[in-house]
Amino acid sequence: MEIAIIGGGAAGMITAYLLDGAHRVTVYERQPILGGNIRTLGRNVAVAGLPEGVFLDSGVIEFSPERFTKLHRLFAELAIELRPVPAATGLCLADGRVFASQGKIAGSRAGALVRLREALRLARLLPALHRFRRRAGRARADELAGRRLDEVLGDGVLDEWLRLLMVYAYSIPRDQVGAMPAALTIPTLHAFTGDVSWTSVVGGIYRYIEAILARLRGEVVTSAIVDELRRDEAGVHLRLRGAEPRRFDAVVIATTPERVLELLSDPSEAEVRRFAAWRGNDVDAVIHTDSGLYRRRGIVDYSEFDLFEDPPGYNAYLNRLCGIDPARGVDYHFSYNLEREIDPAKILHVQPHRTPLYAVDAYAELDAIRGANGERRTYFAGAWLGDGLHEGAVRSALAVSERLGGRSL
Repeated sequence: MEIAIIGGGAAGMITAYLLDGAHRVTVYERQPILGGNIRTLGRNVAVAGLPEGVFLDSGVIEFSPERFTKLHRLFAELAIELRPVPAATGLCLADGRVFASQGKIAGSRAGALVRLREALRLARLLPALHRFRRRAGRARADELAGRRLDEVLGDGVLDEWLRLLMVYAYSIPRDQVGAMPAALTIPTLHAFTGDVSWTSVVGGIYRYIEAILARLRGEVVTSAIVDELRRDEAGVHLRLRGAEPRRFDAVVIATTPERVLELLSDPSEAEVRRFAAWRGNDVDAVIHTDSGLYRRRGIVDYSEFDLFEDPPGYNAYLNRLCGIDPARGVDYHFSYNLEREIDPAKILHVQPHRTPLYAVDAYAELDAIRGANGERRTYFAGAWLGDGLHEGAVRSALAVSERLGGRSL
């Protein structure tokens, strides 16, 4: 079959990889570069002044082998080299208190007395963490359905830490994270507050998109603006801006869900109902070399991701995540919503991203969307169909590939 894939991010490119050979695929990406939220400075994003040989991920960065099993299987198939990264994080509260995870304490450069104080401070939170994990592990899907995260969490220090972890995972503003679906966030928190390890891609996450492109026999079109997407008994009719319509046997929409109704020229009542409540969330990630946000708080250790209550955001230390040689003598950081803390002269790049704004009413339509995958020759792929993270993107691509007779992993 001739299959159009709209969206050249993770889900779209993996879908193309799995279907390629079984069918003739054409990927359409509206941006001039591929990757979606896969952005690697020095690879698919050019940054003036970035030293040669330095590759900085400025979107998705790290992955758990225990939780991202299909993604790691894809990495193995593509011969992507991985590195282990520490599972360390910290919490900086507005009142000046600082908490460090066990991983951060273990790798700390501070003296023994400071590390002991940090361990005792963390120990006071551990009973609450154990209680949360017991409740979260026992929670049934029907108990979480229709509930917001704020209806499950309380108001303690650990609860704030958990909310800010969701800010980090999904880049949802802190004042909106409490309205996220408990059915999405509670299983995610249960999974990633447990015993997990982490990896990142040597040379940057875009390496695996490059590996897919090297194997792909189908066509890839960038800067492709879809003006019409219409379905009928004869097939799918897709027209790009400034071009003649082209017919396909099926279409895979691999965009964020709020774009679906913008793309469809002939949505059915059921499609309108399933997608009307979805909204987008625009995010700016700042890549910089300013460590002042730590020094001003008296912090000497930088985590793979540190969470801040005021301003509510996070900072990821890219040197360890991206394997930067310490001999370069430069600290690279990736920040969200911390612009007021960063010296503008030390900003290397501001990377815009678009993610779904997960809300309870929109999330309630997921089962209907999954059940209708393939209806009217139209399929959907995207992280939002699963856990909202990279594993969800891979599994959504696998689901489409299975329905269309493509490969598995």
